[in-house]
Amino acid sequence: MDTVSVTIESEAHQAWQDGQHSRAYKLFRQCAEIGDAGCMLNLGYFFDEGIDVIQDKDKAMYWYKKAYRCGYSAAASNIAILYREQGNRRLMFQWFKRSVALGDGDSEVELAKLYMTGTGVRKSLSKATDLLRRATVSPFITEAGSEEATALLDEIGNVP
Repeated sequence: MDTVSVTIESEAHQAWQDGQHSRAYKLFRQCAEIGDAGCMLNLGYFFDEGIDVIQDKDKAMYWYKKAYRCGYSAAASNIAILYREQGNRRLMFQWFKRSVALGDGDSEVELAKLYMTGTGVRKSLSKATDLLRRATVSPFITEAGSEEATALLDEIGNVP
């Protein structure tokens, strides 16, 4: 990432934090168009949630996929969530797997839940347990994700 895109992205985040969504959108767009993957991810989120733009899941998918191709695990996770919203369990599962392959701990929790319930995949408590154990020690997991992983491990441990 060059200094120009770092500056633009920083300004975009500040504008977003300050509630200047229109300015943030324009800056993220400018930065994404010069190839910054973080800005691509954020631009996808703006379209996904309809932040200062008309909500457009297709445009969100476009920007998330561009960010994914640059190695962003969060983009793969967001794509999985879009497929979940569409009811496409098979693609949801595949995209959570891609996110896990890129090291995303929160996606390990999501994938584990799919294995626990047999959603989009054959049910497997052993695979779910492995994923949850990895998630609890992942450096790339939110506090909420870590807490959920621990709670789910306890739940699996109590299954007869």
